[in-house]
Amino acid sequence: MPSFTYHSHDQQFRISIVTPAQALTKVTASPGMESQMNAVRSMMADHESRFEELGNLTAEPFLVPQKKAAGVSLVATETLVVEGASLVTLRKLKSKFGMEVLREGTFEKLLLRNSNLAGEDAIKNAFECANFAYEQTQASGAHPNFVRLMEHTFRKSQSSPESVSPLPWWNHLNNGLIGVRGADSSARAAWTITRGHPDIRVAVLDEGVDVNHPDLRDSVVAQKDFVDNHATAAPNGDDAHGTACSGIIVGRGNEYPGMTQCSLVAVRIAKGYGNGYWAFDDFKTAEAIDWSWNDAKADVLSNSWGGGLAVDAITNAFERARKKGRNNKGAVIAIAAGNSDGPVQYPASLPNMLCVGASNEWDERKSKTSRDHETWWGSCFGPEMQIVAPGVHIATTDISGSAGYGSGNYVLTFNGTSSATPQVAAAAALILSVAPGLKEAEVRQILTSEAAKMKGNGKLDPNRRWNKEMGWGRLDIHAALRRALHS
Repeated sequence: MPSFTYHSHDQQFRISIVTPAQALTKVTASPGMESQMNAVRSMMADHESRFEELGNLTAEPFLVPQKKAAGVSLVATETLVVEGASLVTLRKLKSKFGMEVLREGTFEKLLLRNSNLAGEDAIKNAFECANFAYEQTQASGAHPNFVRLMEHTFRKSQSSPESVSPLPWWNHLNNGLIGVRGADSSARAAWTITRGHPDIRVAVLDEGVDVNHPDLRDSVVAQKDFVDNHATAAPNGDDAHGTACSGIIVGRGNEYPGMTQCSLVAVRIAKGYGNGYWAFDDFKTAEAIDWSWNDAKADVLSNSWGGGLAVDAITNAFERARKKGRNNKGAVIAIAAGNSDGPVQYPASLPNMLCVGASNEWDERKSKTSRDHETWWGSCFGPEMQIVAPGVHIATTDISGSAGYGSGNYVLTFNGTSSATPQVAAAAALILSVAPGLKEAEVRQILTSEAAKMKGNGKLDPNRRWNKEMGWGRLDIHAALRRALHS
């Protein structure tokens, strides 16, 4: 298998590329590689028009095997992202590697490609060019542009009695009808202080939002589609993930209300595939992050996605949001830890972010063996963990009508760290509603210091220590608001 290197924030990554022919060879391919390659090829065919400028990915998807990121496939493209490149640098990249500007982005991001090369030769050229630009020029960043294919955790299991909570709002207020009394985010108690201010904007970066949903339409103040460049951020077909995440934060309905009455910035970064996957590329994702805080003026960014290798474009975009957002007070960034029951996935692994894991009705870390009956997934954990929030049997908005997860306007069993992350984003928005002058780091500190200090087994930690399974503990919005009022 061909081996390549690239850099991200002074760290060198060495990766292998599996070609289509190698994926069919039992000697060189790891178990399951053939089926993975076939699935990737099928997905890329579904997205052919979208990714055609990145190379011939449909016939020859060059896969980057992922050892620690279950449910994630990474595809190398014939393009690379360069940031902060001078005209002199660009001339060097053209003369030495034949690279020309394919697309210009914000904050000096450029997408480059040599259109005279194809397949493995083009990919090799892109990696060599990225290393040259990183090591030999004044560019602030240079790396291959990957396409990321990620698997959803949600499964329709409403036929099982245990799959639907007898208390649909248990994540707001758990009275002990299921699980443990008080094992919730304390949203209902928090509403005695505030329901949130519409001036506070939360960006949901996801696979689109049903902006016409009756519970969401009045909250939308900005939207943009980075996938198909449509006029709205509306999802494709049954792509309901972003609609569910948005309802948790800003749902205006009485039946399954969201946690705030703040405003929504809907940002479509991905497009779903019928097998439970979605796809997006690094360059457009970085552009979406920068647009969210810089153009749409989002105060909080909610990111229920992740997996794959670190790249400077995405990392730098998040850092700009964290430092320059909110007129240099910093936008608060919540990112899902991942659902593979293993190490925290990128970009939740980045420092200074709210890495969000999932808990259940018993205040346990959600694992494959926890008492919630969802045996197919577990919340990722590790040294990057900051906070957890309820992440099973969550009632929220679904795409209106027959599309989406079901035939109605709501889904009662949304799950994953995907469902926990918007609750932490909502908590940050409520804090900024009562204390808009707080800096980003102060909001993070309030949320983590006031979290209920839990062990992974659902027991309170009398020593109030951090642990790798629950971070600083389970979200407690009411306690955080009380703290914010006195900050």
